[in-house]
Amino acid sequence: MHGGLSFDPKAGAGPASLHLKKRGDVHLADKRNDGFLNTVVGHGLKSRDPMANFQFLDTPILTDQQLATLYSNALVRRIIDLPADESVKNWIEIEGDDEDEKIMQALDDLRAEEEFANALRWSRLFGGSAILMTINDGGTFEDELKESNITEIEGIKVYDRREVIYDNWLFNDDPNDRNFGLPEWLLISPVRGTQFHVHRSRILIFDGDPLPNREREQRNGWGLPVMQGLFDSIRNNDHSHALAILILERMGQSVTKLDGLIEKMMTDDGEKQVKDRLALIDMARSVLNTVAIDKNDEFQLFNLNLSNVPEMLDQFGLDVCAKTGIPFTVLFGRSPAGMNATGESDNEIFYSLVKRQQKRKLKGNLDRLTKLVQLSKKGPFRGVELKNWCIKFLPLWMPSAKEKAETEKLEAEAKKARAEEAEIYVGIGALDGSEVRGKLAKGDDFEIDESLKLIGEADDDQQKDPGGKQTNLAVSAVDGKRVPKNPQSNRQIAE
Repeated sequence: MHGGLSFDPKAGAGPASLHLKKRGDVHLADKRNDGFLNTVVGHGLKSRDPMANFQFLDTPILTDQQLATLYSNALVRRIIDLPADESVKNWIEIEGDDEDEKIMQALDDLRAEEEFANALRWSRLFGGSAILMTINDGGTFEDELKESNITEIEGIKVYDRREVIYDNWLFNDDPNDRNFGLPEWLLISPVRGTQFHVHRSRILIFDGDPLPNREREQRNGWGLPVMQGLFDSIRNNDHSHALAILILERMGQSVTKLDGLIEKMMTDDGEKQVKDRLALIDMARSVLNTVAIDKNDEFQLFNLNLSNVPEMLDQFGLDVCAKTGIPFTVLFGRSPAGMNATGESDNEIFYSLVKRQQKRKLKGNLDRLTKLVQLSKKGPFRGVELKNWCIKFLPLWMPSAKEKAETEKLEAEAKKARAEEAEIYVGIGALDGSEVRGKLAKGDDFEIDESLKLIGEADDDQQKDPGGKQTNLAVSAVDGKRVPKNPQSNRQIAE
């Protein structure tokens, strides 16, 4: 670009050789390797271009007290609670064994669903939480848990990040251990009671949002609270609604033209007279719904245009939704807008967020607790872990009776179309009846009686007798007799 730029021939070619010289009283940088600069209009100069002075600053770290205070805000509480409650709404099922009801009952006795929801809730608000498992294995809280000696799981209790302290002197320093760099013992500081140390094997950790290791150290080893980057957006959204109320109060703006206003204001008590007269007009308008003015005065009422206010308020709400990952229809409870809008895409986005939380924060801790329930000697399995089991979260969305009926109708129509297609193929000889029967046997829709088989199903061509000679007889599956095959068709049923 022009405007004070020159090349230094001694510096060689290329962007690195572009030197900026002094222009008047403006001192430019000695050298620029990239970017645009215009010394005529001042583009790129910090002394003349306001945009050149912008820089990204770290947002202040919200204190625990600020986070706790923010939770009293209804919108903040909804941002924190919605994903946490939705993650355990339909809870779980145990797959792979018929004894799943016993495991579910044991988890219900521990109030696992409620405690896991609270643990996830506080991890989102404060950046971390933990569940302390009170397990009777003959050891103390400070001892490593001995799974083979578990007698009973007496209970579980949730502590938020403020009550769980990472002790810098109690970290695992073995590089070969999977828990290297993690605390081997944690200090529990309950609101009521004395502090005590707990071995990591007796605690379920619920971390906050991901953070790099160095930034994590600034938070005593914990993750990032959800509200850390939302403070400005929440404030702007609430403030915009407060201003909207003021707009509604001043939606009708009155203008009064008083005859001789300037002359009256120049007198000693003119200002007071004008104020009293305006107050009288407003009072009469409010009480009597009428306005009394002099014949030379004028009174006009102007209504403000509020057509764009709702859209403007939505923009502040959309800013909050973009940063939380929660769709507008879910967070603010508004029905989907637009033609043919069903809200399915919004639900898919929200359910994806919930499923990520279930997989990353709940699954591992639930597996751990479920295993310890099975190893408990006073538990439903007397200390013996089931061979094949796994935890599966139930679907987040459950179809209504009408939706189930519509789905079943569509499936029935699809099956009918496939049956008609198979009938056509059998009719033209492209398929054999035994092949269709075999396909039906593989499905779950029909129970196939294997004692009734189509002739030729065992061998489509010829059968061999015990002597090894080929014969043109087929064995009946009913009485074991051999009956002659019809050379024209293999679709006779053995009688």
